[in-house]
Amino acid sequence: MALRKRRFCDAKEPLLPCKTYAFGMQNNRFCKVLMVRFLDNRCCCEKYLQYCCVFLLIE
Repeated sequence: MALRKRRFCDAKEPLLPCKTYAFGMQNNRFCKVLMVRFLDNRCCCEKYLQYCCVFLLIE
């Protein structure tokens, strides 16, 4: 009886469409790591470009 009821239960929807309900926290951590890496790389590039612009203006 319990198995029959479970089969017809509605599954809960995930908060975001790209995440599955069971692995939401793991995917969330993975996404945060990717965002931090991307932002860190972007920040390094911006600092490098600012340094190059200052160097070119001095010459």
